[in-house]
Amino acid sequence: MFPSKKIQKNYVFKISELMLIYCFKKKKEKNFIDLINNDCDIYRKTDLYNIKKKNFLPKKKEVWKKITLKLQSFTNLKQEEFLKKSIEILRPHFLKRIKNNTKLVEYNTYAKFGCFNYSIKDRKVDLHMPVFQFIDHKRAKRKSYNHGQKFSMRAQDLFSLVKNVKKKHPKVKIIQMGSWLNEYKPFRNLFPKTWKSTNKIKKKNSIAWWGQFVDVTGNIHKKNAKFFIKNFKFPYSGKFYQCRIEDLNKFILSSLRKA
Repeated sequence: MFPSKKIQKNYVFKISELMLIYCFKKKKEKNFIDLINNDCDIYRKTDLYNIKKKNFLPKKKEVWKKITLKLQSFTNLKQEEFLKKSIEILRPHFLKRIKNNTKLVEYNTYAKFGCFNYSIKDRKVDLHMPVFQFIDHKRAKRKSYNHGQKFSMRAQDLFSLVKNVKKKHPKVKIIQMGSWLNEYKPFRNLFPKTWKSTNKIKKKNSIAWWGQFVDVTGNIHKKNAKFFIKNFKFPYSGKFYQCRIEDLNKFILSSLRKA
């Protein structure tokens, strides 16, 4: 199993605790049920959800609705008791998913262009980096790489994607991505100075926001989680950034020549 079941178990409980804390603290600003369903993705971490088809299993949506109502009933308690009772309700559904060897989206190891995918959205290339450890697992031969090696591999993947876009969608001129990674310097270094925020925010119930709490082993990212609990703030925001495809193409070519 990749990662191990022990790591998966710890991660799913810790990330869900962070999401529950988020919902508990935000409940005065927004409806709790709305928060748990649209700002978090705890449901994807249970045995009730079909990750591949991106929907609930037959008759399981009603089970989830009952669970969310139960969780909502705990929100009049103190935070610590709320967390304890909520996790007790969710625990069997987390453990059953792990027992069934159903992977989380966080642990995906395939993308068409190494560690990148894309779609066309609103006449723009919508870039995705959906791969665990942000590396092409088919090409990776070692367990660890230095910063320069990772940059080179990711730049090559991104160049392959841009080449495909220019061939199949020549009229599309803008590339964008909505993710916390845009505020993470090692990732932003893959892009030219024209790669800038549009001030548009990505929907929160995805790894575009919560992915910053997964470390390279697949476990909870302790530093980012600690920051979130202490400040009740995400270390990085899930904002959209964009630039011209031609700017990116020139920048990658220049970067690869220097590598």
